[in-house]
Amino acid sequence: MSDVKTVGTPAIILLIGSGKLSKHLSHWFNLNQKDSAQLLTWDRHQDPHAIHRYAAVATHIWLAISDSALISFYEKYLIGHDAKVIHFSGALHDPRLISAHPLMSFTPELYAEDFYPQIYFALTGTDSLTKALPGFNNPHFQLKSEIKPLYHALCVTAGNFPQMLWNEVHKIATDQKIPVAAFDLYIQQITQNFLNHKEAAITGPITRKDTSTINKNIEALVGTPLQSIYQSFSQEFLK
Repeated sequence: MSDVKTVGTPAIILLIGSGKLSKHLSHWFNLNQKDSAQLLTWDRHQDPHAIHRYAAVATHIWLAISDSALISFYEKYLIGHDAKVIHFSGALHDPRLISAHPLMSFTPELYAEDFYPQIYFALTGTDSLTKALPGFNNPHFQLKSEIKPLYHALCVTAGNFPQMLWNEVHKIATDQKIPVAAFDLYIQQITQNFLNHKEAAITGPITRKDTSTINKNIEALVGTPLQSIYQSFSQEFLK
């Protein structure tokens, strides 16, 4: 167990996990607390018997572990305890647990202090963020359990797919001695353009329905993962 941190409310929170999300949540908790809440931590590298002692005194248990481990972990260690159990998965639903999914990507590095209060939470199983995450006053919205798969698919599409494409672009650009910094600036600006103008920001041959350029682009990408992706995009968005 980490040192007990006394900060703001009577809540005693047990944070379980040792990954990036857990690191951010611990830091975030400390930023939010003004009085005297307690934060206990446990992960799989610690004494497995200790978790029952911590869970017995906790008012809230935050499960910052992988989706695949959530239910089995809950059933093995946490059933029978009085604490509210909260997980942070955007995809998983279990009516026994509260879900508070932060709609954000987390890196190994902590974010600026003023960034954390801006992050949205999607709530399932509660209508109160502060009841699930004491001290947190972030923007939040209700998410029906039946649309969680769709919601998570949107998160993956918006957050992961562009980065996968950019990684492939960087690889090819590097191989062809094209400055990666030039693409970085381009990516930075088109992202800002989209945030400012949404659909009106989109440019390029697919938007113009320039089939001649599209076909040349697809031919040039032969032998790369981007060729089939470009073909799929053109087939879908040229309709």
